[in-house]
Amino acid sequence: MPKRLIFALLGAVALAGCNAEWQPPTPQASGPAQWPLPAEAAAPAIAGQNWSEDLAARFHFTPQGSRLMPRAWFVALERADRGGPFAHPANLQRYGLLYAPDGGTGLNPDNLPIGFAVDPESYPGTGPWMGLTCAACHTGQVTVRGKPLRIDGAPATFDFDRFAADLDAAVQATARDPARLTRLASKVGTTPDALRPLFAQYATWSARHAAINHPAAVSGFSRVDALGQILNALSVMHLDAPQAVQDANRRAPRAPVSYPFLWTAPRQDWVQWVPIASSPIGRNTGEVLGVFGTARLTAEGDPDRFASSVRFRNLVAMEDWLRRLRPPPWPEAELGAIDQAKWEEGRRLVRENCTGCHNLPPFRLTDPRQSVDGRQFIRISAVPISVVNTDPTYLRAINDWRMQTGPLARIMGGAEVPAPVFFTVSVRNVVETGTARAGLSRPELLDTGEARACPPASPRLSRQIPGGTARFEAENVCEITDGRWRTSPERWAMPPRFLESMKAGPLLGIWATGPFLHNGSVPTVYDLLSPPEERPRVFWVGNREIDPVKLGFVSSERRGLFRFDTTLPGNSNQGHAFPRSGPLAPAQRLAVIEFLKDPLRFDPAARAALEER
Repeated sequence: MPKRLIFALLGAVALAGCNAEWQPPTPQASGPAQWPLPAEAAAPAIAGQNWSEDLAARFHFTPQGSRLMPRAWFVALERADRGGPFAHPANLQRYGLLYAPDGGTGLNPDNLPIGFAVDPESYPGTGPWMGLTCAACHTGQVTVRGKPLRIDGAPATFDFDRFAADLDAAVQATARDPARLTRLASKVGTTPDALRPLFAQYATWSARHAAINHPAAVSGFSRVDALGQILNALSVMHLDAPQAVQDANRRAPRAPVSYPFLWTAPRQDWVQWVPIASSPIGRNTGEVLGVFGTARLTAEGDPDRFASSVRFRNLVAMEDWLRRLRPPPWPEAELGAIDQAKWEEGRRLVRENCTGCHNLPPFRLTDPRQSVDGRQFIRISAVPISVVNTDPTYLRAINDWRMQTGPLARIMGGAEVPAPVFFTVSVRNVVETGTARAGLSRPELLDTGEARACPPASPRLSRQIPGGTARFEAENVCEITDGRWRTSPERWAMPPRFLESMKAGPLLGIWATGPFLHNGSVPTVYDLLSPPEERPRVFWVGNREIDPVKLGFVSSERRGLFRFDTTLPGNSNQGHAFPRSGPLAPAQRLAVIEFLKDPLRFDPAARAALEER
């Protein structure tokens, strides 16, 4: 079966890698890098976000457990169109990928893009593998009057779907062409006869992965249907079930969403656009499994049941790094100082019209009794789709998806379950198995934010805890429908109404995060504050130049950009028509923009609240 091929190549799931303590790896012994870093990586300005150069490099290149391809194969593979090496910077930059030095860490021996990480495990016949990390989709770069500025934790311009499709095309072209395979074998230091069976196995897996995740809706730059890809990975690629079961579970990803920003993410009680996971380890495990990680969703009796390639200790380290990350400051020297009077007017308008859903410093926080160790988190609103009226495709794609459970039927509670149940139960078991095998202690897990797991029942939890002050903020996740407290910790206690809701998060650093709405259908904040009928029907995505007036990216037509048509399925730019009393006047919209350039600029108390950890 194709789903087993990748495990055969990897030599059983690499449990040793999951158990290893995280430590800075030694430089890879492979000779010089394949190519020099592109000029853009040499000296971009770096937004001051409380990260050192070393920490940023570790975030960019530390492996999380993704297994995309053997490292040697990737750097030697030819493009399908015979346009040279697939991994050459001139090719990879076409997908919006970024480059940066690895700061002497030895984590990036081939000068690959940010978010491409080499796993330290070495396998017979292939050597070490490389894969993607969250940095590929969550490291941004803008240009400020033509000068590049890197912003860590910001949405990337990465066109993931096109990259994955073109990579598979290159793999299939090599598998079909003996001359290509011979050249590849020569470059990786082996013979065609030795390489051919391994590469044929990999090509079969690659073709199946590409077919399963071929999107029904074109994403373009800065978007991907991440949850759809994760669900396909879990229920099709990783589920040890007959082909008929896998095929019944399969759905083409059809609801691309924007990559969210990462600053404050470890402090938020819910993270995704549909608030489906409150556990940071669960959230990041799903991300790894969605981008070429491996997991064994097998029957009872398998000693490696729920084993995975996920590097849990690295996930713990990354969550600690992200707690230090701050929103990018507005580049006043290049784009102009913030007008305080206009800022004050904007703050008043935001407080009156926006903070009922969007939490801002000083934050409304969860009750300390809701967490195991008394820690508090930033409360997040889950706004019903019937209220915000934005494109519902993302929610419908999840809610209309039912999955056959195969060997997981007993723990899933049935032979067929809704997709959110399959996601939460399978990921929870992978996490519990992986963290136990990694030897992670309770304090280490709590440090990742797992404190938001519900505490056991006790006398001090004998009454319900009041909700937040905002209408749509998440209920106490430690409650159940009859008002009783749970009797054991539960990390994935998603209120059912969340599946009909969209997350409204903090509005910090958003000047570097456009386009806007969950599906990226509105190019600027000014357009978002305008009546929906006035928003652009078509605009162009992929330009990194900041529009300092409307707050977003310049979105006029240019060669190499993606044409975003809001009339296509999943791309609607309607909804979010606030305030309900009527649209803001143009001058008011500009005042709100002035405030959103930096909501902390003239508010020391709010800035101090953000610095609290």
